[in-house]
Amino acid sequence: MFGLHLPTFAIFAVIPVLGFLVFIHELGHFLAARWMGVRVLEFGFGYPPRLIKLFERNGVEYTLNWIPFGGFVRMAGEDGDDEDPHALPNVAPWRRIVVMVAGPFMNLVAAVAIFAIVFMGGVPDVDSVPVRIVEVAPGGPADQAGIQPGDVILTIDGQKVTGLANVKAAIDANAGKEIAITLQRGDEVVSVTLRPRLPEERPEGQGATGVRIEPTVPPSDIAIDHYGPGRAFILGIQQTWKTSVLIIAGLAALIRGLISPSAPMPAGGVGGPVAIGRMTAEFAKEGLLTLLNWTALLSVMLAIFNLLPIPALDGGRIMFALAEMISRRRIPPEKEALVHITGFILLVGLMVIVTFMDISNWIAGKPPIPGG
Repeated sequence: MFGLHLPTFAIFAVIPVLGFLVFIHELGHFLAARWMGVRVLEFGFGYPPRLIKLFERNGVEYTLNWIPFGGFVRMAGEDGDDEDPHALPNVAPWRRIVVMVAGPFMNLVAAVAIFAIVFMGGVPDVDSVPVRIVEVAPGGPADQAGIQPGDVILTIDGQKVTGLANVKAAIDANAGKEIAITLQRGDEVVSVTLRPRLPEERPEGQGATGVRIEPTVPPSDIAIDHYGPGRAFILGIQQTWKTSVLIIAGLAALIRGLISPSAPMPAGGVGGPVAIGRMTAEFAKEGLLTLLNWTALLSVMLAIFNLLPIPALDGGRIMFALAEMISRRRIPPEKEALVHITGFILLVGLMVIVTFMDISNWIAGKPPIPGG
């Protein structure tokens, strides 16, 4: 009914996935706080209300809480002024920056590790598979150049190109310029010339050339590559970097689209916790490695989102510390706390709106991310 059905095991996959990422994030803050001499009052497993105090060590209470989701770290002075010289607002600004950066940093480290596990488990060698044109949008650059469904791409701008990502990258790199494309059409080789559209020239739902592409080999027939730990670790770093660049570019495009009506909005849309939960459930159904790959992507997203210069987020607290370092003047902790509380309230309000949209899309049977 209402398109809400998903297998139970898949729905519950979101709890350990997001719980793990939140826990890793908070663990980073906790370890950095201890390292930087910030007084930590509590490290909690799960979210309050408190179930039981497990033990106390070096002045830190370790607690188990009722909501089995991630964890949290509570530091002295987070909610305002505190006379303790080891409270968070009272330590040197650079120390506060280290503490705040540590959470997102741990998420990036987790992403590298998870991506490495995926590479060791085996990934399809999609980059070596030729690409076929599946659909050609009427009136687009590809249609005007005479490209037809079924054509197989051989070269772009004189270079042999295989793999969906590589084809897209080669096209985007030549946006706004005339390029030659060589195609295999049945038994003959055809050469065409076209000009890929710039981002601002592309109709909604279309890319630079107005085509839809797919590998020429079914996914089940694509060779699986397994990597040793060393190579997998290097690939994990590279994949984390590539993912970070793509997410930052998407955020930049979103901001440009919000500021300037003439700027194109990025493909897809914005999703909240419900959308993430739905997508996690779908990936869980596809297998462990697919779920792990999605978990690594979420970990990078969590890191970058928390580094945004928004009050209540790590990035907002970093901005206050940087301002104090530059001005060499102490910002009253109670005023900073008020800004963060206000920012938190606004973020909660935004989350409520996005969640309402997520649930509406779910009830209507729409995809988790609009346009996705």
